[in-house]
Amino acid sequence: MAMPLYTVFAPPQKPGETAPDPMRFVFVKDGFCWPALFVPELWLLFRRMWLVFVLYLAASLVVSVIGTKVGGPLPWVTLALMHLLFALEGNALRRWKRSAIGYDFIGVAEGRREEAELRFFSQWQPPLPTPVAGEPPTGVESAEPWPPAAVAAPRKASAETGDVVGLFPAPGGTP
Repeated sequence: MAMPLYTVFAPPQKPGETAPDPMRFVFVKDGFCWPALFVPELWLLFRRMWLVFVLYLAASLVVSVIGTKVGGPLPWVTLALMHLLFALEGNALRRWKRSAIGYDFIGVAEGRREEAELRFFSQWQPPLPTPVAGEPPTGVESAEPWPPAAVAAPRKASAETGDVVGLFPAPGGTP
């Protein structure tokens, strides 16, 4: 059986924060959403998706009005298809909403919800603060100006010097 995938979103940083608060991260499951199939209206309200809720109500009203004019099972079939559409795309709508309000995509986690969170946070590294121009990075005490004036460029490996590339000798070298 396949493990569910979760998309991880970090909230926008508050003024003065150097890294996002892990307690405010949002894990959005990828795939079918059962609550959105059975009670999409309550699911939309619970997820605070106000715009989508209003659009859903407007579409439901239009389908009901057309159904009364045409007659037959059209309104019920159309509403059932709308519920199925919400179940299939509900979590994609959640991801869209998170991106729209400024949340940043920071990764993907696999497993049941608790396992996915443990796997994600065991590998996640908070971003390092970026130094301000003219100031040394945090934790570096130095009397020299920052950035250093002369920094030697790293030496590049080349076939002429006989350097080894990976596990293999450079081309033209001895076996």
